[in-house]
Amino acid sequence: MGACSLVIKQPDGKKRVVPIERPTLSLGRSQENDVVLTDSELRVSRRHAVIEWDPERGATLRDGGAVNGTFVNKQRVTAPVALHGGDVITIGPHEIVFREEKAGGLPWKIQSGAVDLTALQKPQQPEAFKSEVKAPEAPRLKALELLNEVGLKLAGTHTPSEVVKESIQLLFRIEGVQRATLWPWDEKERCFHQMPLETRAGLDQLAAPMFDPQNLVLSSTILNQVRKDNRPLLIRDIKSSEYNLSKSIVRAGIQAAFCSPVTSQGRMLGVLYADNVMRSDAFSEEDFQTFTIIAAQAGMALANSLAREEISRQEVERANLSRYLPPQVVDLICSKGGSVELGGVLQPVTVLFADIRGFTPLSEQMDAREVVDLLNDFFGVMTAAIFQSQGTLDKFIGDCVMALFGAPIPSERSPRNALVAAVRMQQQVARLGEERVQRGLAPIRIGIGLHHGPAVVGNIGSAERMQYTAIGDTVNIAARLVSRAEPGQILVSEAMYKAAGGSDLFHDLGQVSVKGRDAQVRVYSVDWQRIVQSTPAASPAS
Repeated sequence: MGACSLVIKQPDGKKRVVPIERPTLSLGRSQENDVVLTDSELRVSRRHAVIEWDPERGATLRDGGAVNGTFVNKQRVTAPVALHGGDVITIGPHEIVFREEKAGGLPWKIQSGAVDLTALQKPQQPEAFKSEVKAPEAPRLKALELLNEVGLKLAGTHTPSEVVKESIQLLFRIEGVQRATLWPWDEKERCFHQMPLETRAGLDQLAAPMFDPQNLVLSSTILNQVRKDNRPLLIRDIKSSEYNLSKSIVRAGIQAAFCSPVTSQGRMLGVLYADNVMRSDAFSEEDFQTFTIIAAQAGMALANSLAREEISRQEVERANLSRYLPPQVVDLICSKGGSVELGGVLQPVTVLFADIRGFTPLSEQMDAREVVDLLNDFFGVMTAAIFQSQGTLDKFIGDCVMALFGAPIPSERSPRNALVAAVRMQQQVARLGEERVQRGLAPIRIGIGLHHGPAVVGNIGSAERMQYTAIGDTVNIAARLVSRAEPGQILVSEAMYKAAGGSDLFHDLGQVSVKGRDAQVRVYSVDWQRIVQSTPAASPAS
């Protein structure tokens, strides 16, 4: 058996091509799978099915115990099933075609580019090209003009979509090219995203069924060849007996075709493709050289555009992180390239809730603008105290603030950091209250609740909207404590008391019943005024 691949038609109609390059390929909804199949309606299980592949024995599909089942050619899989070329696998809303080609190398003769694309992308491009490729004796003026434009046109592109569009338009400047496309390579998912073929203007007759661009499936053997050798291919005379084994090419009605990897510094970015469906002699050697240069320049332009997109993405991500993480944590995450785990992790955290006492009657005495001004002043003070103590701002809930300490980066100092933040909050709110009194406004006072324990922290929500937060009993206890806290009071659980290194600065209030729990909770109050008096210039916890 030769090359095998999966052509996956997604619910939105888009297609991607996944080469089968390993003995085991897992498919499912979880990001841990080799092939991730997204499905908002959960018809795809977390680990739905597995394909086992052996070059000698072929491919076998096993259902992973999925609730909604796995189907091959509309028959539910109840035992391992041998796959054959053209079999249709159905997993939830995804339709997957298993494709295979016969072994024994490429079943047709091809011409490979004489120059490696990497050589063409170096500054000495002209010399390298001339040393290995014989220049045409009488180059056409039109071709020379095109080569002169290639670098200029692609250098003026800024986004990946612009690079793709401009590359295809440049290919249409080659006289014999009738259709062209560029398939992006997704390194994370190890697949090609199949894009529609663009047709040269004025060739509407190519839209006949046998030339339908949507039906074109590039040969997996060709895709593997261009990825392996990093050289463009010229394929000719497809209908001769030499090419009959390549059913995918015959089915597409191709007479001559170009195919080239789009790379930059050894990084695979995609495949550039162009063809002619009418003449096997449509492309000359000079055309092949021009196509090679376009592919090389497209690789550099696409790499630059992707780099710009990545920089913009990082800037947006940094701005978003800065909204709820302290600058030190944001710097650490960004310095590691976002490698810090931000989703679904069970770890010890300290949870803090701070709530304005008597906010409802207070707000009834103010107009909407005054309420907004009050909350802005309050949240500004709270956020500063959280960030100064290495905390993570979780959310604002009405007039309440929720913060996490020890997340996303676990820390043994999180209980003490949270305590320092709570003291700062009370101290700063007292000052804010004094300022309000001087302006003839009602003062505000807050209650704070703290608990330390395990919680699941990470990006929780849906694909459309996710929020970094914590979930678990630890959060619930902290929320219950703040609801019992009096104005100007900091209440902590026994677990928090012990984690913070308990001292005479904590006053044991005994066992207290809290809403939603059968067992009582031992609660301590914090004498934060004594802490302020003993350390009036308390520095942020390190």
